[in-house]
Amino acid sequence: MSGGERHTQRLLARQPTAEDRAFYHAHFTRPEVESWLRPSPLPPFTAQVLDELIDGDRIHWEDHDFGPWVLIEKESAAFAGRGGLAWTAVEGMAEVELPWSIEPRLHGQGLATEAATAACEWARELGFGEVIALTLPTNLASQRVAEKAGFEQIDEVIHAGLPHLLFQRRL
Repeated sequence: MSGGERHTQRLLARQPTAEDRAFYHAHFTRPEVESWLRPSPLPPFTAQVLDELIDGDRIHWEDHDFGPWVLIEKESAAFAGRGGLAWTAVEGMAEVELPWSIEPRLHGQGLATEAATAACEWARELGFGEVIALTLPTNLASQRVAEKAGFEQIDEVIHAGLPHLLFQRRL
């Protein structure tokens, strides 16, 4: 199995390709997703921003040999969301983050925790000593995902111009 592809019990996690552009556009413009990832006062996602997101995910892989995954539900072969690992900056410090976002129709099934756990295992294999997760203070579901995946809340920070809770997991 390549570093860009992982299998969990219910998910195939793989590198994004140019063909995934439509998945990103459909997923990230769903109101349920946008409310957590682009809340007011941030503007809604635009086609250009989403093109930059998938292009950035693909470039991240080229530059670092790891990055965000496209998550595919094994049973249906349908797009299930985004997960994996990505460099981010938190208060000026470079950190490896677990970005996750699951299709609303799949919420509450533990897929985000499954993907987060796989990403932590992968981060350990890559030699990272810790990873972080960021959630809005009102996003209780993502906070539960972080806790179930072994993260502890360590701080409150401003990220992307908004208050976030900072979670950390030592590996």
